[in-house]
Amino acid sequence: MGFRKGAYATVWSVEEKNDRWTKIKISVSKKIQDTDEYEQEFGGFVDCLGTACAGKAAKLKERDRICLGDVDVSTKYDKEKKVMYTNFRMFSFKMADEVEKTQGGGKPAPKKPQVDSGEPEAEEDPDLPF
Repeated sequence: MGFRKGAYATVWSVEEKNDRWTKIKISVSKKIQDTDEYEQEFGGFVDCLGTACAGKAAKLKERDRICLGDVDVSTKYDKEKKVMYTNFRMFSFKMADEVEKTQGGGKPAPKKPQVDSGEPEAEEDPDLPF
């Protein structure tokens, strides 16, 4: 899955820089079906930017699980040092358990069929603008 919106990540460290910037170290892994072991797809430092995201990230603890929201990756080449830098930024995220609760354990709820009660439907108010 890697570093992208909707990926689940484990938090390993948190460093609050200021009220609009918190740096966290995360990893994203995938399960190998043959061995039931996990393989890391991404590991690194991510800047949580913006007052809301940085403040929420500052409260994270080691081993917290999060679901990445809006993320950005950019690169910058330093000609003098001849080095390419990759910057990872996150602008929103949710706690993993919060996402799982809203999704009902990851499975969508089945739609209930509509049943005709035999009662006539209420007439719409002709004064409504729509």
